[in-house]
Amino acid sequence: MKTAPPNASGDGVLKEDFRQHLSRTCPEQDLRRWFDPLDLTVSESDQSFCVRFPHAYFAAWFETSVKELFEKQASQFLGPGYAVRYQTPCRGNGHTPLPQLGAPRVTDFPFGHRFTFETFLANEKNRFPLALAREVARGREVRYNPFLVCGPSGSGKTHLLRAMANAVARSQAGASVFFGSVDDLQNRYATSQSRHEIRSEVAAHDWLFIDELTDIQRAPDLEQELIFLFNAFHDAGKQMVFSSRERTASCDFFDPTFKSRLEWGLMVHVKPPDLDVRIASVEAANRDKRLGLSREQVLTLASRFEGFRQLEGVLLRIEAFRRHAGQELTEAEFSRHIRLSVDRKSPELSPERILTVCAEHFGLTVAAIIGQSRRRELVFARQAAMALCRTLLGMSYPALGKVFGGKDHSTVLYSIRKFQQIQDDDRDTKILFRQLAKKCRQGGPA
Repeated sequence: MKTAPPNASGDGVLKEDFRQHLSRTCPEQDLRRWFDPLDLTVSESDQSFCVRFPHAYFAAWFETSVKELFEKQASQFLGPGYAVRYQTPCRGNGHTPLPQLGAPRVTDFPFGHRFTFETFLANEKNRFPLALAREVARGREVRYNPFLVCGPSGSGKTHLLRAMANAVARSQAGASVFFGSVDDLQNRYATSQSRHEIRSEVAAHDWLFIDELTDIQRAPDLEQELIFLFNAFHDAGKQMVFSSRERTASCDFFDPTFKSRLEWGLMVHVKPPDLDVRIASVEAANRDKRLGLSREQVLTLASRFEGFRQLEGVLLRIEAFRRHAGQELTEAEFSRHIRLSVDRKSPELSPERILTVCAEHFGLTVAAIIGQSRRRELVFARQAAMALCRTLLGMSYPALGKVFGGKDHSTVLYSIRKFQQIQDDDRDTKILFRQLAKKCRQGGPA
């Protein structure tokens, strides 16, 4: 456990301890260049961390080059609750605050130290989303409301949203930020006796961040609450930021009212990381966590795993091995960790797969399920299969009608709503639906 930082009488010790902390991730030549010229003081009384620059030119370079890195490391070193103040010498005696760097900045990263704009690795194709995210987080003007970040899983959407939330929390003193996923919101409503209470609590925040809006298809009842929150934030001129795996135009499972409101704002698309970005990500983790990976191993990981989440998973496994085994990573161990981290092949999730799973479970044929018979057991199996296709694949009602024997989209809509009503009224049906969904996703025989 890190001990509390020393008081002003131990500033020399403080600076040396902080230097040791920085040396884990910063090369020695960099520390000599930008850290050693700094004069550092910590005040325990008001939890302030004062940084004095040798001259104004140095301060201007510091702000554009290393300030974000410095504040991130200061947060990890000092712990929560500290604010950093920057000063530069004036011509007379004493010091004067440096106006370019503004008011004291808190060093806390409430949404995770890892999530900053600096650590969001991007090449040219993602420069535009990154630049706009920085602009929105500055909060000088609510111009893009909502701001919607789209992109496939593993592209870095959550990182970008958390970086924005961290930037807001650290630069805007007193601003309250709500950050959560659709599941987080759903849990709040499920555990509260009053929907009005949750509405008021969330709407009282200054910023609203909701991650992975596409998950709303698993919680359709929550959509009306999101519309209410959207209206409350928009009418108050408060910024909303959302992420989504799909572009708004593709999300026909959204309520038309909610979908039209999302289209009021600005949508940017984060593309999956290219090989050069993945290499940079692995190299950064290799350096910061001292994993001891060779250049060939870095290239192997970056080539083998195409999403950030996959890379993070295998790197975490390697880090755990190095920490607990206390030995170098052999080539055999490296290969073993890759094998353990590679996703097992699962069948492609498709309407055909879902129909096959339902047919086997209910002891029917696929032809019978998509046919016209109104026998009770067939109708129930048909409704379950339609609901699964809608939930797991996000298929539109007309598309579902084609799959299920050329039925009209209104018939499909009625069937899905009827099955949802049965789930709401019958716990066993809800459990059955979850079991079927799990079986559809898993490998092996249907």
